[in-house]
Amino acid sequence: MRREKSYYVLSEVLIKERHAHLVLKELNLKEEDQAFVSALVYTVLQNKLFLEYQFEDLIKRKPKNKVRIVLLMAAAQAFKMSEIPDYALVSEYVELTKKIGEEHASGFVNATLKKMLDRHERKLDMDSLEGISIYYSIPVWILSLLKAQYSYDFALSYAKYIQSIKPTYGWVNTLKTDSIDPSYFDDVEQGIVNTKIFRSEVLDKASVVIQDKNSQDVVNTIPIEKGMDILDCCCAPGTKTLRIANILENTGDIIGVDLIPARVKVTKELMERANVLNTKILEGDAQEISFDKEFDIALIDAPCSGLGVLGHKHDLRYNIQPSDLDDLQTLQANILKNISQYVKKGGLLVYATCTLNKKENEKQIEKFLKENEGYELIYEKTYDPVATQGDGFYVAHCLKKW
Repeated sequence: MRREKSYYVLSEVLIKERHAHLVLKELNLKEEDQAFVSALVYTVLQNKLFLEYQFEDLIKRKPKNKVRIVLLMAAAQAFKMSEIPDYALVSEYVELTKKIGEEHASGFVNATLKKMLDRHERKLDMDSLEGISIYYSIPVWILSLLKAQYSYDFALSYAKYIQSIKPTYGWVNTLKTDSIDPSYFDDVEQGIVNTKIFRSEVLDKASVVIQDKNSQDVVNTIPIEKGMDILDCCCAPGTKTLRIANILENTGDIIGVDLIPARVKVTKELMERANVLNTKILEGDAQEISFDKEFDIALIDAPCSGLGVLGHKHDLRYNIQPSDLDDLQTLQANILKNISQYVKKGGLLVYATCTLNKKENEKQIEKFLKENEGYELIYEKTYDPVATQGDGFYVAHCLKKW
């Protein structure tokens, strides 16, 4: 049953491009089943290119997606998880092939797995970008981009980093509570939470908010003062919005905007649970939405390629394509152009992304400033995920001079 559930999650992620954590949450599994299914799912997603490399040269014809997922799961258990006897592994995945309605492929799966296990782990050239790409399961085009924009050493260190186990960060929502049980934290000062928190009610109650440390700091860099009017564009799922509300202590006025109805709903629900009283969440397109007022601060948490968050959004690295980057840059430029109209003189336009692609970051802001002489760059920062042990982010503050 656990392998069938794991297969279901992976098929939803790899075929329908859904997010793994959302599919896993929907299943509402028992704790022991959740542990196995999550481990198998994330092992496959984290190591997909490496796992494909273990069997792709053994097959003459590309298998159907459903069968490929079965092979990926078997390779994950064989090479990346706790040992299971070869005969048992082959038997389990031949049976799984039948259970998902691919009985005709059971012989193919049986033969392929036996060949793969007999050979053991396939060798790689770790002196090449292609070898590094496969070993760390990060597409070679991403490595090439990071090498060109930063350095070879950074590209390699980031490839290693996204495969490592990283801390989970959280903070106390002071609009809901003044204190929280310190046993939920491994390091209170650093805000590193432990697994106990996920078995409690504090997250559902929004007493503690899970948010990467660098994502938190993007908000911390903004000189927010009580009573300010703030616009938060592309605000879902609402963690930055909630952090802004905490700094304002429920004073002033926040308008949050997001395009997707389901994400607007999630953000509204978070605001309600979190005891936020000064925020209105709107459904709208930040490229064209209009307002009858100006804001002290307008934050654009821009849609981006997400190359800074590959360490915990493992499926993203396989779904984003180089061809997507141009469209994203156009979208970002359109949002900047529209939202910049609604900042008060002396106010700030804050632009943030969770990518490491300089064309979406520094170059995007350079282009905006050339076209908008009324704005001046007064602050800019790129968060190195490896150095900070967080996600990769970029933030820029542009002062409106007139």
